[in-house]
Amino acid sequence: MKTYFAYIRVSTTKQGEEGVSLQEQRRAILEYAARKGFVISEWFEEQVSAAKRGRPVFSRLVSSVRAKKAAGIIIHKIDRGTRNLRDWADMGELIDKGIDVHFAHESIDLHSRSGRLSADILAVIAADYIRNLREEVRKGIYGRLKQGLFPFRCPLGYKDNGTGKPKSIDPMTGPIIKDAFEIYASGTYTVKSIGDILFEKGLRTRTGKRISITPKSVSSFATPFTSA
Repeated sequence: MKTYFAYIRVSTTKQGEEGVSLQEQRRAILEYAARKGFVISEWFEEQVSAAKRGRPVFSRLVSSVRAKKAAGIIIHKIDRGTRNLRDWADMGELIDKGIDVHFAHESIDLHSRSGRLSADILAVIAADYIRNLREEVRKGIYGRLKQGLFPFRCPLGYKDNGTGKPKSIDPMTGPIIKDAFEIYASGTYTVKSIGDILFEKGLRTRTGKRISITPKSVSSFATPFTSA
């Protein structure tokens, strides 16, 4: 009986912890393997975007199957395996070498010309989805900036006031950050001494730790305090 590796993936750790996608992928793969009479010898689980090449678990999966440690791979869907064409090329290389690659959700014969064409089209669609998503995100960011809004987490010294509202100076940390600029501009204090002063004033990171001070970080604490 042939043994296979199974690969399941979500894009973020939060999805992995709170969502049900991983469980659904696992269930679908188990059902598929049972129908085909395959035995799954190892599960490869990843919680990272497939938009870029270099996923550590996926790379280990490809290396292991190239080493003939299993007859092939079972993945829920093509877009769970890859959303970039370089990784899809690696997948195609495995198929060309006679390694079985199965997608539980898509009934595609990857050993036929028409099946490979169908899979190639789905892989291109998955990659294009990421391109379109990036473009829409950029549009949203530029739109917010044109409205005078800062569409990211506010710098230290400011506070968020909710979606669609401008940041405002934090009454607790804002004055301390202002002091940091003035102390640094005086030229009479070392970077370490500035860090000590800010720590004594009660400035902490968002997780309650000591602020790491460098000349670059002092100048990037926040935008000028004349605007929000």
